Amino acid sequence: MNRILTLLLISCTTSGFAQSYDARWYWALSAGAIVPDDSLQLNDAHIYDLRFGKSFNEKWSYEIQTFTDEYDFDIDHGLKHRGLAINFLDTNHEPLWKPYFIMGAGIIYHETPEESGTNLFFNVGVGASWYFFGDNIRLRAEAISRLDLNDTDLPGQDGFGDGIFTMGLTIPIGN
Repeated sequence: MNRILTLLLISCTTSGFAQSYDARWYWALSAGAIVPDDSLQLNDAHIYDLRFGKSFNEKWSYEIQTFTDEYDFDIDHGLKHRGLAINFLDTNHEPLWKPYFIMGAGIIYHETPEESGTNLFFNVGVGASWYFFGDNIRLRAEAISRLDLNDTDLPGQDGFGDGIFTMGLTIPIGN
């Protein structure tokens, strides 16, 4: 994992410096629904996340993400997650709607009335952002697959990964 992150950082820092890009830090706030493991219902869980990020060239950005979610399963089970991740975004700035690929890794803490624990997780997905208010605030939508390494018998933890669908705003910091 360390080798992959090192190669990713080297490739990102050596390309794209001749082009102009928005070097400001930004924050993003999103909310959405989770499709847990092999369920096909969007009402089983919800998620809220807060991210701080920065572009380090025309193509690549990174974000520090913190999130909380709660799974319901129509039985008031009370499975809750909190997590912290680092995400890398490969953005295409050519179209007006700025599509991107996102990949990341982090730690996730799960808690139920019966047990709790911490595990690693990985995510990969696609997203896009559109200018929403002037040249600064952007509307953002994502579809991510999150695989955590929790192998307990808790509902929603059978190892197939969760589908996460979010919408939110991205707001740059400064001028």
